[in-house]
Amino acid sequence: MMKNKHLSLPLLIVAVAWFALGLAACQPVRPVTELPVAPAAAPALAAEEQAIAEASSAFVATAQDLSPAALSVVSVEAVDWPDAALGCPQPDTVYAAVITPGYRVVLQVADTQYIVHTDSRVDGEKIICPAE
Repeated sequence: MMKNKHLSLPLLIVAVAWFALGLAACQPVRPVTELPVAPAAAPALAAEEQAIAEASSAFVATAQDLSPAALSVVSVEAVDWPDAALGCPQPDTVYAAVITPGYRVVLQVADTQYIVHTDSRVDGEKIICPAE
């Protein structure tokens, strides 16, 4: 009789522990609160890059008959173009073979991206480059 008493105490402790774990696991699941998704922020630009982005937006808006406010800036990247074609040569055109500093500006409206190649001047050359 004594032997059963010692065996039943550990068994009782294990049974109570399993019961407690079972109750803890049965707690109602709280729904995950959906966090609002913030729109992608415009990149932080230096003053010169901001001016190039604004001039490029005005250029694309005029060329594509869009509102400049509808265009968002995706990126502005300083580039050394291999020649005066600004990385986007046009057929039957001859360009000076000099390294030309400028920018690659990516603008977007809805699902459409416009890639603008510029020289380094705000009021300088700009071209919408359809293929890169």
